[in-house]
Amino acid sequence: MENIINFYYNLYPSELHKMYNGFYFVINGYKFLLIELILPKSHILDIYEKLMKNNIGFYIIILNKDNNPVSNFDNKEYVLLEINGDDKEVLKFEEQIYIPSKSNVIWGKLWSERIDYYEIQINELAQDKKIILESIYYYIGLAENAIYIANKYKDINENESIIQHYRMNVPIKKGDYFNPGNMLSDVYVRNIAEYIKNSFFCEKKEDKYYLEYIDSFNYTELSANLLLARLLYPSYYFDIFDEIILNDKNEDELILIINLCYDFENILIKIYNLLQKKYPIVNINWIRKRTINLLQ
Repeated sequence: MENIINFYYNLYPSELHKMYNGFYFVINGYKFLLIELILPKSHILDIYEKLMKNNIGFYIIILNKDNNPVSNFDNKEYVLLEINGDDKEVLKFEEQIYIPSKSNVIWGKLWSERIDYYEIQINELAQDKKIILESIYYYIGLAENAIYIANKYKDINENESIIQHYRMNVPIKKGDYFNPGNMLSDVYVRNIAEYIKNSFFCEKKEDKYYLEYIDSFNYTELSANLLLARLLYPSYYFDIFDEIILNDKNEDELILIINLCYDFENILIKIYNLLQKKYPIVNINWIRKRTINLLQ
C-alpha cells in the first residue's frame, strides 16, 4: 500500500493501520484513508457526488498525480480520502443520512450467485475445515429462505431506495458510516437489518431493544418482506467464511456465531410475528411453526 501512496500522491506515511475497510494513516495532523474499490468506480463517484450535493463532506477525495480520483495498481482500483472530522466519534441517531439514490441491486440473483460461489469454495478449499463443514449448510439454508422472499419482491420502488451501507459495524463510528467506499444504493431496510445482525452478535442487547427498534419504522409490504429477507441472510457468517478461505483467519472465529444460532432464530421468530401483525409476510414454514410454539 505504501507504494501506491508514495507513487500516486507523493505522501510518505510512517505507519498504516487497517481501519474502516481501508488503510488509515496520519501525516502532519491530517488523516487519510486509502480504500480499494469493491464496486465499479462510477458507483463510488456517483455516491460521492450525492454526498457533496447534500453538504456531507466528512470524506474528501484526493486527486492523484495524474489529476484523477481513482488510482490503478496491480489490476485494482483505489481512492484516497482525507478525513474531515472525528472519525472515532460514535454516530448519533439523528445524524443518519437519508439521500435518495436509485438501486439496481437484485438481492435474489446476487445471493444465489454467492451461494454457488460458496459451494465451490467448500469443495475446493474447505474440506479440511471441520467447523465450516459442520455448520455452513445450516447458513446456506437460511440464505435460501432469504432468496425465496427476495425473488418475490425484486421490483423495488424507487421511493424506497436511498444511500445505504455495505455493512454496519457496531458501535457505528463516523469513520465507517460516512465512508463512501462503504456505501451503495439499496432499499432503506438494508441498514436496519445489518445493524440488528451486527449488534446481536457483537453487543447482544435484549430482544425487546431490537423489536422496539424495528417497530419505530414504517414499512410497505415490499420493505417489510425485504427486511425479513435481509435478516435471514447470514452475512455475519459468510463474512467470516470469506476471511477464513481468502485470508487464513482461524475458523474458531465462527464459534461465537454458531453458539448463538438458536438465540438468533428466536429473535427472527419474534420479528416475524411483529411484522405479520401489520403486513402480508411471505410464509416461511419453519418460522411459522416455531412462531406458534414459541408464543403459545
